[in-house]
Amino acid sequence: MTADPCSRRRLVMPIRLGIDPMEGLLAADFKGDPEFEGIEPQVFDDTINGKGMRVLRYRKNGKVDVYWQPGVRVDRSTFTVGSGIGDFEETMIKPAHFEITAQGVDLNVAFTDAQGRKVQLRVREDASGKNGFPMLAPVGADIRNPHQLFLVYMKGIDLVRRTGSLVDGRIGDRILRPASLPILLDWQRVLFIRYASKPVIGTLNPPMGKPLIIEIAAPGSAQVDGMMIAADEKGSITSISAGLEPCHVGLDFSPGFPDLLEIPDGGSAAGRWTIHISGVNITGGSYCVSREGDRAAVELDVTEQWKPSGLPLCMEIFTRVISMFRTWPATYRWRGIVELGAEPVMSGAWERK
Repeated sequence: MTADPCSRRRLVMPIRLGIDPMEGLLAADFKGDPEFEGIEPQVFDDTINGKGMRVLRYRKNGKVDVYWQPGVRVDRSTFTVGSGIGDFEETMIKPAHFEITAQGVDLNVAFTDAQGRKVQLRVREDASGKNGFPMLAPVGADIRNPHQLFLVYMKGIDLVRRTGSLVDGRIGDRILRPASLPILLDWQRVLFIRYASKPVIGTLNPPMGKPLIIEIAAPGSAQVDGMMIAADEKGSITSISAGLEPCHVGLDFSPGFPDLLEIPDGGSAAGRWTIHISGVNITGGSYCVSREGDRAAVELDVTEQWKPSGLPLCMEIFTRVISMFRTWPATYRWRGIVELGAEPVMSGAWERK
């Protein structure tokens, strides 16, 4: 899109949208273990996270252990999980095999934890005619002090069938027993072990000390820090996007989010926003902005639950009975303050309502 160079303007924007690439993941829940609820190997191959495997280990007390191979990058400042981080260290993970075949998942992972115990997880499925389904992972449901809104959308998640599958999990000398789900998927009993290839992960407003400063035509668009930002003729931001289809995250505003510099002293603005991943609406809410002198107060309230489509009947029922799968996004709200000046600065944080 082109415009008269004279129509270009400098905008101050307190919102950042990101996309976090991932090649694949498997999350396995266990029953009856005195320490841990589950283990989640994740695989990366990108310029942001590096190349290799990261393993999350979920404790019963809500904390999450994080282990990763050399070559994988982990930013602790934006890592929001459970009730906080427990073990956090680089280690050798060998084997580190993750593959999804026509028969299902084939995973083999082993490493030594911070307590000197060998951790092993082997999952091998032998099924046929499997069809995945779309799912928003409820990863943000248990985070008490979130650093960002973290949306993990899987277009083709699947569950491990009990019949014909090998599952072997151990921590030291202790055997981990896989948990089951009380449902039938394709008329087969399943374990609470789910996996997906190339989940699309969107992030909204991670910790940042400065707002975005954008030089943009009005109307027009500009690329800033990996985002494509579009503005209308008033200089209001109508959309922000990151990534390319099918791995794409977008944020739309109605009406456009105003330039903070254009709000008069004592003035305010409000509207709605929607976030979509791979063309599917995930959640949304309201925004409001008010200005007093050189200080602008901003609020992003998440008010919309996830409304899934394309689920098998058993998962449709399951996500209604366990309502947290649908309702958790609407428990988030972000509030921030932008100090407008020659060099604008900002502070802000997510909270659980």
